[in-house]
Amino acid sequence: MFNVLLATIGIMSAMPEEGDSILNAITEKTVEHVGKREFVKGSFEGVPVVFCIAGIGKVSAATTAALLIERFQVDEIVFTGVAGGGHKTSIGDVVVGSTYVQHDLDTRPIYPYYYITSLGTQIIHADPMRVRKMQGAASRYLNTGIKFPDLGVSDPKVHVGMIASGDQFIGSVELHKSVSDQIREILSCDFHAIEMEGASVAQVCTELGVPFVVLRTISDKADHKASGHFLTFIEEVARQYSLGILREYFRSEQ
Repeated sequence: MFNVLLATIGIMSAMPEEGDSILNAITEKTVEHVGKREFVKGSFEGVPVVFCIAGIGKVSAATTAALLIERFQVDEIVFTGVAGGGHKTSIGDVVVGSTYVQHDLDTRPIYPYYYITSLGTQIIHADPMRVRKMQGAASRYLNTGIKFPDLGVSDPKVHVGMIASGDQFIGSVELHKSVSDQIREILSCDFHAIEMEGASVAQVCTELGVPFVVLRTISDKADHKASGHFLTFIEEVARQYSLGILREYFRSEQ
């Protein structure tokens, strides 16, 4: 685990609405631009951090993760944001990714579906210690009595499981089922959250030897109502979850 006196933690979100509460809580800010990206260096809960809004999609997330590691020398990356729901998850629940798959990666018949040639695997695994730490942080935050009755969030839960990523917003029951069925057939498991960045961050961090953890709040069920639920949820709930859970995550090392 990181030493709070020495380590610098990279914090990423895809969209401003997902991460602006964290950005506002960072103190001693300095800003550095690299290409089109703005990196904010400072302190969060007494820990040195570098924060960046990555942009949506796997390429944007991978580019940001690589810059955080190579340009800013971060010792760990935390990605926080929202996702569509999957196996046994409900709106308002939290998923901590223990495994990751790129559901749109297909180089058959040369390699199996989802196969990452640079890593020689279909599934990427996160560091179990950081997964447990984030699970504990999320549980402590939700146990404070978090509720959003107008959005149907009354008893949110924390899940640890697979995050599926692809460059496509999943907004129909048919597409959601297709991705789920395919993963179950090929990998004999199912995803807990489906989004557009996590697995690419996992690949970059794994290749470069930097630990990571991805936290996702379920904003919708990735069905035909997804776009409406997503926009409402991200405005009213997601930013509070991101700030509250990350505060617990960082404080647990002090």
